Amino acid sequence: MSGTASSSFIDAARGLAPHIQASAEEIERSRRLPLPLVEAMAQAGLFRLWIPRALGGEETDPMTLVRVVEEVARADGAAGWCMAIGGEYGVFGGYLPVDAAREIYGSDPHVRTAGAFRPFGGAVVVDGGYRVTGRWPLGSGCQHSAWIVGGCRVLDGDQPRLRSDEAPVTRILFFPAADCEVLDTWHSIGLRGTGSHDYAVADVFVPAARSLAFRDPPVEPGPLYAMPTIALFATVLAAVPLGIARHAIDILLEIAETKIASRSRRALREDVTMQANLGQAEAMLRSGRAFLYETLGEAWRVVSAGQTLSVQQRAMLWLASTHAATAAKQATELMFSA
Repeated sequence: MSGTASSSFIDAARGLAPHIQASAEEIERSRRLPLPLVEAMAQAGLFRLWIPRALGGEETDPMTLVRVVEEVARADGAAGWCMAIGGEYGVFGGYLPVDAAREIYGSDPHVRTAGAFRPFGGAVVVDGGYRVTGRWPLGSGCQHSAWIVGGCRVLDGDQPRLRSDEAPVTRILFFPAADCEVLDTWHSIGLRGTGSHDYAVADVFVPAARSLAFRDPPVEPGPLYAMPTIALFATVLAAVPLGIARHAIDILLEIAETKIASRSRRALREDVTMQANLGQAEAMLRSGRAFLYETLGEAWRVVSAGQTLSVQQRAMLWLASTHAATAAKQATELMFSA
């Protein structure tokens, strides 16, 4: 994708900031994103960035989605988290069999996907697929998604199917949202608006083609689908605290213009302790962010050249994601204290 096209999505995310900020109170009150806001994000194409071009998606480079999530999270953390989940799950369109991928990702230009990977479901093998029963926590965005995934242990009768190393065989299965019961369990303090409720299915049939495993090779040939999926997801999730930290700095800079520091009776902007904390937070945030984009960009260059990431390069993706999130958390705490 050209830099101009990539920038247009980042600009679109930035342009949604007033809408997101105007929805902030409703997001907290209703514990989910308002549907008009979700639809505005979808209309901007933000949920289709990692869906294959063969299915009508954008198939962008990974940095574009990370930047988009960062911009949305800067306006509101919960919106950023839902953007991350809905955006990154588009990559599954590159791993599912073509007909199933088209059914899920190609039939609706605004499709959203949610769900959890941990194998809390049981998928009994039957002719043509599985009968699935299970309950999963943390279904972020499940109330505005058309498809919901759930990690499952594969069962032959009542016995778990095992790999050659004796580990249980697990797969991720895709359910139409109408087949899932959303349970009102999300009453958090932080990221309250993500609607990360539990959800459950009971004896639902899922065709075999509507399932995948992270060990499966990709169906689509593009470099995006040659990236290690879970490590790639970690880079997107790290963008959420990066955006939140930038928002925290924005807030302090605004407050500092008028707030009077009690210890000095001068404007907070003139307080040397605040200035030191602000500088430290800025350095933390920028360094963590730079490491994340540098590492992700290097991995992208490797796979775009048709090469395979080394174990060290994969580890660097995890390290950069963890460091970015940690640095953002520390910067936010400094701003809160100030």
